[in-house]
Amino acid sequence: MRIRRAAAAATLCGLLTALAGCGIEPTEVIDVGYPATGAKRPGVPATQAVLYFAYPGGVVPVSRPAGDAVSAEDAVPLLLKGPNEPERLRGYYSELPTVGGVDVITSTDRVVIRLGTDVSRLTRTARNQLVCTAAHNGVPGKLPADEVKVSLVGGGKSVTDQVCASLFPPAGRTGPAVSPAPGS
Repeated sequence: MRIRRAAAAATLCGLLTALAGCGIEPTEVIDVGYPATGAKRPGVPATQAVLYFAYPGGVVPVSRPAGDAVSAEDAVPLLLKGPNEPERLRGYYSELPTVGGVDVITSTDRVVIRLGTDVSRLTRTARNQLVCTAAHNGVPGKLPADEVKVSLVGGGKSVTDQVCASLFPPAGRTGPAVSPAPGS
C-alpha cells in the first residue's frame, strides 16, 4: 500500500513539474500601438458621440454613450470639455485651449465651427480633433466623414475646407492653409 501511495505521489509530482516547466518564459510588456477603440456589438444602435482626442502619435476616435443620435452641434461642445476621467486614465488628452464659446453650423456637406480664439494658433492636432469630431457626428446629407468639409473661424482668421481623411495622411499632403476671415 505504501508503495502505491509513493508511486502515486511521485507521478503527481512529475506531472506538476512537467506542467510548471512547460518552456514558456515570462516576458516584459511590449507596446504595439494604439489601444482598441470604438468596438461595437452587432445589432446595437449607434447612439454614441465619436470624439477625437489626442494620443501619442496623433488623434484617435473615442466613443461615448449618448441617449440619442449625436450631431456635430452636440459633439463639438463635448470635445471642448476634454476627456472624462476614464478617458484620461487610458492616456487620452486634448490640445484644444479653453474657449469662451463655440458655434457650430452644419449644412449638407459642410460644417463651420466658430470659436472664441484665434484658430491660426491651434496646433495641427487640435485642428484635427475639431475637424474629425465634427465630420464623424451626424452631418446632414449622410456623406462619408472623409467628404465633409470643415472650416474653423475665430480671432479674425479662418482655416477652411479641412477634411478628416486619415490619422496618417498620404505622403505629400500638406497641412491646412490659414487665411484671414472674410471682412478682415
